Order: sequence, then structure tokens, then C-alpha cells
Amino acid sequence: MGSRRLDDQRFEEIVAEAEGRLPWLCPVWTDHNAHDPGITLLELMAWYKELQQYQLDQLTPAMQRKLLALAGLQLAPARPASCALEVPPEAPARPALTRLTTPRETPFELAEPIPAVRPVLARLLVEQPDGRQVDVAALAADGTPFPPFAFGGGAGSSLLLGFSRRPEETLRLWFQVKAPAGVRRNAPDADSLPPRTLVWEPDGAGPVRPLEDGTWALSWSGYVALPAPDGWSPGADGLWWLRLRQAEGGCEEQVRLCGVSAGRYRALQQETRAAAFRFAVAAAPEQTVFVPCALAAEAGLLVYLRDAGGWRPADAFRADREAQGLRLTVDASGAAGGGENLLLVCLDRQHARELRFDARGLPGEQFSLRLDGQTVLTERLRLLCSTLQADGSVRPAEWRCVDDLSACGPRDRVFTYDARRELLTFGDGLHGAVVMPGAGAVLVTELVLSQCGGGNIPADLPLTFRDDDAPVRHGAADGGRGAETLREGRARLLARLGRTEKCLSAEDFARCARETPGLRVAAARALPDFDAAAPRQRRSALVSVVVLPAGEGPRPMADGRFLAAVNRQLERCRPVCIRTAAIPARYVPFAVSGRVVAAAGTDAAALRAALEACFAPREARIGAPARQEDAAAALQRVPGVLRVERLTLRGLDQGSYRTPAGDLQVLPDAILSLERAELELARP
Repeated sequence: MGSRRLDDQRFEEIVAEAEGRLPWLCPVWTDHNAHDPGITLLELMAWYKELQQYQLDQLTPAMQRKLLALAGLQLAPARPASCALEVPPEAPARPALTRLTTPRETPFELAEPIPAVRPVLARLLVEQPDGRQVDVAALAADGTPFPPFAFGGGAGSSLLLGFSRRPEETLRLWFQVKAPAGVRRNAPDADSLPPRTLVWEPDGAGPVRPLEDGTWALSWSGYVALPAPDGWSPGADGLWWLRLRQAEGGCEEQVRLCGVSAGRYRALQQETRAAAFRFAVAAAPEQTVFVPCALAAEAGLLVYLRDAGGWRPADAFRADREAQGLRLTVDASGAAGGGENLLLVCLDRQHARELRFDARGLPGEQFSLRLDGQTVLTERLRLLCSTLQADGSVRPAEWRCVDDLSACGPRDRVFTYDARRELLTFGDGLHGAVVMPGAGAVLVTELVLSQCGGGNIPADLPLTFRDDDAPVRHGAADGGRGAETLREGRARLLARLGRTEKCLSAEDFARCARETPGLRVAAARALPDFDAAAPRQRRSALVSVVVLPAGEGPRPMADGRFLAAVNRQLERCRPVCIRTAAIPARYVPFAVSGRVVAAAGTDAAALRAALEACFAPREARIGAPARQEDAAAALQRVPGVLRVERLTLRGLDQGSYRTPAGDLQVLPDAILSLERAELELARP
């Protein structure tokens, strides 16, 4: 965008070119001097043409955003940094939006309330298949990874969590998962299934399904929320036990935990100056609602009710401030039924005057927020403005933020926000409605500020609650970033345009398989015209894709769940005339024998390890032969090896054959796997 120049003709060039055409267009016109009225008109048109060329060549930021939107790309908004707080059992309860601060006055807020009654994780055990129980609390406290479902090297173990207090309604746990080495897991989509099946069993009650699983079945660190069933009863030791077992492990990595907590809560690097809460209440007096929010307990309050004509200020209400928030009692007589009809606006007392504006009712009216360079999270920016209603009355109405007013109609209640100038801009009556004049006609009902990338703080930076200066342990804050720029958006669009959504070449099919949502695909190779059921025959219009999961062990093998996910991905990307099939790699065993002359101290295990690394399953090994020279080179790289003699490769079944050069060849969907290394170790 912007690389092509349209205004490459100057005024003089346009006039000269036009005058040069006059003898052919009008031979009787012979006076081409400046005093001629026709030349004056020609120069006027030349000036207008130059002006139009210049305007057409200007790609403003608003035009670039529209072009990106036409291509289906929306610029990503700003995001605040997030960190996890580790709250001890004796810590007091705190409502949501309770503020914290760093020594540099970087504000944080609780994203969720810390309840007064919360479960305490007293014991953490791993129960092995033979019934033995091992205490792993020390491992989790030190951050040492351990496999809860394959403890001690054998499969079938389960994790036991003992709580000294029963949760009231929801049990919320944090699991710290050790990220596996190798390829990263692709982001899941709506059709993706978790890579493994986990069963959560409270003692004395049946299995429960998670209300929320932010770990994707313990694929990465995150929160898991579970319901607390009525039948959950304490055991003989007085603890409420929760068993976590793996019903189906899948073919990918083994879960490794390095931490479990029942007292971890999220905090966001943000500062809320205005917040709005909506409720549905009955149209009757003495309606009470509770807002578990620290801002509501301290801020200035504005209450509105919705009736048949729209929002109106509440005539009578009572606000009782409590430690956990605000209890609001309002006379809702005359409120409209059905849907949210009560609006509570909380304004930070230090900035309340900066959140109300007097409007003059002019087209394109602007107001400055005066934020001193802080970033506004625009997706959470809302206004309540005096608005002309259909019946001719003027009432408060909610207005929303948009990127551009040019696509809006004259009655659309919208505004734009200029982050560089910190300006709110309203419509002119043609593109966006005009705010009605009056004192306090514009009210900011939702405003959240953040330092974005500046809020990514390390874990060792002190963080304290602002109200009582109580310190709190926390992890590193990350994820904060500014809004995506036009340059970044253009680069993302070009990268997306460079990737086809439909597969054309064999590499396209392999890439499509590697990008299957929700999976860790270690390798994929597309085989056109190959049918695993009849490998010796060519099947036209068929593409088989051999896939390897990022599993553990010497021979990772794709299972049915893995293949089904890859097949769904290939089905979305294949051309209409092509059939696709995801197939697992076949392992063909072979042996290596020979004589290795090496210096004293050379270990035979090191020779075997070198051969295993050379022929380890990977994309390059799918359908590739096992060559004598590769095996010899791998052995020669072992320290102490002087020479390799009489090296021979031989297959151990009918899946491979030897070539005249002594190499082993397999079919395109097979991988030669080292089964035996029969090496004679000799000294020089």
C-alpha cells in the first residue's frame, strides 16, 4: 500500500501535453498563447487534474484500515499484561478490581474476587496402580516436573488432591504444566478435541465435568474450574479428596506438572476509572442487587432505570458499602420488564470531573480525555449521552466506539477515539448522530487504561495491595501489548495472502497437516497417488499424508483421535477433485552389524546412541532408505572411534529390501527403525 505514485505529472507537463493535442483536435484553433480564453480553461482543467491525482495518491490511515477490513483483517486491539497472584490461606478476602501497585506506581487490578471462604490444598499425592501413594507436594512447591499419570515410569497412576475445606460452589485450581520440547501445539479451534481424556472424581460423588478448562486437558498452564457436588464428603482423615486420572492418554506428550494451587488469582495491569454494571430487576420498589467490585464500594455512583422510553435517572436508591463490594437498593417502580433494566455507573472519585462533558450540540463535536499518554482499551470504552429519541424527547442512551464514522448513518449512536490526541469525536448528523446540548450531556460509563507492554513485569518485582500495603507473591506478568499498527497489519495480511487456503502441491498438503488445530504434529509427508491399502498400485486423485505425532518413546504412532483431526483439516483444505487420507507411519525394523575399532574407554552404549540419533523418526526419515554411509558417518563421529569395518544393514521383516549398494529401501509411508546394533568393539 502506498508504493505506487499516481501524481507523477506536474501542472506544466499536463498543459504541454494538452496543447500538443490541439492541432489534431481543433486545427482552426491556432492561437495557443496564455491570453487566449481557451488556454485559460485548459490550464484550469490541468490544475484540477493535478489536484485530483494528488488526492487519489493519498492513502490515509483511515483508508488503509478500510482496505484491510475489505481483505478480512481487523487490527488487533491493545491488551493489558496479566499475572497470577499466589494468595495464602490466611489472607483476607478482596473484591474484584482491588488495586495493586509496584514500586514504580504501575497499577494492577484483581480480575476476579478473592472469596472469604476458599479451599486450602493440604495434600498432593500420586497413587500408583498397585495402590501405593507418594507425596509430591515438595516437588510441586519446588517447581520440579513430575508425570502424574505415569509416575515411576509406569502408566496408570492418578493424582490425588486433598482439601482441608470444602469449596462453597466452585473449585478453581491452577495447574503449572511443563511445556514439552520440540514443536509447539497448534491453537485449537471450535471443532478440535483435547489431546487426552481426563476424569475428575470428587470422593463420594460421581465424576464431574469442568465448568472451565483453560489448560486444554493439561496441555499448558492455566485454570480449571470444577463444580462442587452435593455428595462430596470428607474422608477418614477429614480431607475432601479429588482424584484426577487419565482415561485416554492420546499419542502426544506425557503430561508433566510442576505446580498445583488452589489459591492463585489473576491480576491485570490496568486502571479502571469508570465501570458500568447492568442488572435485570423486577418492576417493584426495594429491589436489591450486589456488586462485588472494589470500585463500586469507593466510587461516585450514578443509577439509571430503563422504562418504555429508554434510560432515566433513578429517583430513589440506597447504597450500602461493604468490605466485599456494594449493596444497592433501588425503587424500580415503572421499570420496563424483560432484559436488563438497571444500570449502575461507578466513577473513580479522583477523575470523576474528567468523565463528564458539557455538549453544545454541534456537528463533529470533540472532547479530550486528558489521559497523559496512557492507552485506552477501546473495546471497553462506553458512553452515556443525551440523545434525541424517536418521540422527540431527549434521554440518556448508550453510545459505542467505532473505527470510522464514514460508514455510519445519521441515527447511529457512535463515536471515534483518537489515541494520539486523546479525543472523542462525534458525528455530524450525516455520518453518526449528534449529541444533544446540555450540561453533563456526555458521561463516560466505562473506561479502562493500561500501560500494555510496559506492564510486563518480572516475578521478582514487588507487588502490594494499595489499600493496606500487603505484599503478595506473583508470577511474571506477560501478554501486554499495544494496539496493532498499520505496518504490522499490512505485514500480517501479506503473510496470510502468501499462504493458500486450498492445497495445490504436495508440500501444501503436508503443511496443512502440520497446522492441524489442537495438535502437535512432529512431521508430515504428502504422497500423491499413494494408497496405504494397495501400496504397489497408483491411485489417481488420492493424496495420502503420513503423519507423526510429537509423542514420546522411540516410535511415536498416531492414534485414531489424532488421525481424525488431521483428516478434518485435510477435508477443509483439499480441492474438490482430490481425495485425502491421513495415515500413520509404519515402522520397519532393521539391524546394524559390523566391527568398530576404537580407543580404550569408548562405550558401546555411545555407539548405539549415535545410531539411534541418526535413524530417529522425523520427517526426513519417512520413506527414506537406511544407507551404510550414514551409519558409518554416525559411528565415526563418536569420540574415540578410529575406523568402522564390515558394516552391514539388514531388514528384520518383509517391509524392506536391500539394494545392490547394501542400503535398505522401504515403501514411501514407512520409517526404518533401528531394532538391534550388533557391533564388535575392537582396540587398535
